[in-house]
Amino acid sequence: MLACEPVSIRVPALFSRRRSHLLTHFIVQSTRDMTAAHLPLIAPRARPQSDGVHLEAAAGWLMKSIEACGGNASSKGYRFLKGWLPPYPETSGYIIPTLLALSEETGDPEYRERALAIGRWLTSIQMDEGGFVGRELGKLDKPVVFNTGMILLGLNALARTTGDDEFTASAHRASAFLMSCMDPSGCFVRNLSNDMVHTYNVRAAWGLAAFGKLSHCPSYVGAGIANADWALTQQEQNGFFQNNAFKPGGHANSHGLAYVLRGLLEIHRLTGDRRYLDAVQLTAGRIVALYGGRRRIAADLGPDWSYLSGHICLTGYAQLAIVLFKLFDLSGDENYLNTALCLVDDVAATQNITDTDAPHYGGIKGSLPIYGRYAALQYPNWATKFFIDALLLKKRIWARYADRISV
Repeated sequence: MLACEPVSIRVPALFSRRRSHLLTHFIVQSTRDMTAAHLPLIAPRARPQSDGVHLEAAAGWLMKSIEACGGNASSKGYRFLKGWLPPYPETSGYIIPTLLALSEETGDPEYRERALAIGRWLTSIQMDEGGFVGRELGKLDKPVVFNTGMILLGLNALARTTGDDEFTASAHRASAFLMSCMDPSGCFVRNLSNDMVHTYNVRAAWGLAAFGKLSHCPSYVGAGIANADWALTQQEQNGFFQNNAFKPGGHANSHGLAYVLRGLLEIHRLTGDRRYLDAVQLTAGRIVALYGGRRRIAADLGPDWSYLSGHICLTGYAQLAIVLFKLFDLSGDENYLNTALCLVDDVAATQNITDTDAPHYGGIKGSLPIYGRYAALQYPNWATKFFIDALLLKKRIWARYADRISV
């Protein structure tokens, strides 16, 4: 079994100099974040560095998360007083396309090599029924729909770019597993996280439909479409999606909301079905209005778009920025572009790009404040992954926009 380098989670009577440094960091960070919480969160400010500096730092942190797991998986993240957490199959899977994009962007083959290594590791831990376990490695012993779908996105990327039969065969097995978890309406009803129906599983349906297109398997495409159709039935007239909490009794989260929007948007791009785009635009319009009016988007949201938390989810910010950039690219509506740019800048303003020796250098926190309920006191690997994706997409979108306005 793959394991990250061992770290003690016992708090010693006397802190080492290193732990004292970390404790000081988190006290200072928490104080700053708490102060910001009583002002407009992440008040508008000029960033001290260019996107390239932020991207390099984030990519470096992501590679450290992989090094912490022997180079074959990505640690779930870095947590205060625990250090690097165990390997996380789900996010290791959807980090693969990010690594491939970084390799293409920078010309550094090491990113591609790490993507291949992670892909091989994932195929080695795939369960007999074709699914993948949920949570960190070793926490659960049953496959989960969402985690399988996220890994499928990584397998798709490797199958497409390498043509390797190992990845294609693994993707076929994962796709068949996902289909087996649906009911006739297209809803995923078996092998669910926390045994709950989740609208955000439409992001897994995107992986399923995308592999169907890649492998010329209409049944996979049809199953992905069926789930997207079911997801549309969960949208209220105000754009809010029902059945989208992570846990029983929980609220909808901006992170999960962005999962829904991305899944529907990508299925629109695969099929050309305008209904999915219309649904995304309805919700995106509310997001733009909320951000424009309040200068922040709370992590937890109510059915009437009320703010149910004092913290924000930085992962959700980066993901929403990606969706809005893509909507701008499709529609030319600059409201999407302006909000996306602000969201990316807000996340970048929280990134540590000064303390190069710190293990959190270049990483993105789960919450602002850092002690917020979402991934509290952590730098989860997926937050940094989505920040990298947003920066790379921003560069491409901005280049096309600059060409457009210069004509």
